Amino acid sequence: MYKTQSMTMRAIRVVLFVLSVSALAFAVEVPFHPERGLVEVEVLIDGRVKGRFGIDTGADRLYIDRDFAEKNNLSKVGGPPPRQVIGVDGSSDVSWVELRSLKVGKERLYNLRAAAIDLGALIKDQSRGYPDGLLGHELLRRFYVTVDYPRHLLEMQMEEPDIFATKKYVSVPFRTRRHFILVEATFDDSVTADMILDYCASYTVVTPELAARLGAATEVGKRSTVESIKLDDKVSSDRVMVTVHDLQNLRQSARGVEFEGILGASFLYRHKITIDYKRKKIHLHQQ
Repeated sequence: MYKTQSMTMRAIRVVLFVLSVSALAFAVEVPFHPERGLVEVEVLIDGRVKGRFGIDTGADRLYIDRDFAEKNNLSKVGGPPPRQVIGVDGSSDVSWVELRSLKVGKERLYNLRAAAIDLGALIKDQSRGYPDGLLGHELLRRFYVTVDYPRHLLEMQMEEPDIFATKKYVSVPFRTRRHFILVEATFDDSVTADMILDYCASYTVVTPELAARLGAATEVGKRSTVESIKLDDKVSSDRVMVTVHDLQNLRQSARGVEFEGILGASFLYRHKITIDYKRKKIHLHQQ
């Protein structure tokens, strides 16, 4: 009897191990749309409303465009006192919308409160439109977020990703201040600066002060190319397009957070990276 029970328990352990490995190996990949230089994915709200939301590592919470919410009759609710949301290019007041569910790929979250804002007021260049909403830190921190830019695929999973088993990755630590992911970047092997890592930024943005340190033009709106940007000599991109922007509004709204720019798509688009909020590291996948 004892031997039978022991063998049965061993069999159960083996089955459980196989199931856990399978869960890691078959993480669902969700295609994303890079047309606007952002990581935008299809979402399903309340089981009936389809939209396209940006993965915004620079946002603090879940946001939804007010016109989109009204058009689809999403439920308005009370919430925290009204406030202003400030972005790089503008600001918007806030109202609140209740979502019974939000599905991205296989992951579904329930009973969420979204901040309804005028997304158009935050985006200066609207020639290519803007997403229906933004998935920010409040939601993203629950997941391991993997963005495979070269293949235009996203994974959001609560289980540890399979790279931890393969060890085919290198890691770079980051710091969090409020909801921002901050990394130390080295430009042209000579100039270092604290930067926000933001998957919802079309370009890599530098302040006029940082542009001056790089010997580049400091005029706001001016674009130039830096020879290289590196994170801890492990994650690097060559010939990176940067644009100069006065980030005073964002700096004022993020008091206590020191940064000199934003690492956006022009740096990130060459890499497959997992953001590990638990360990405060980004993991660069290696082939």
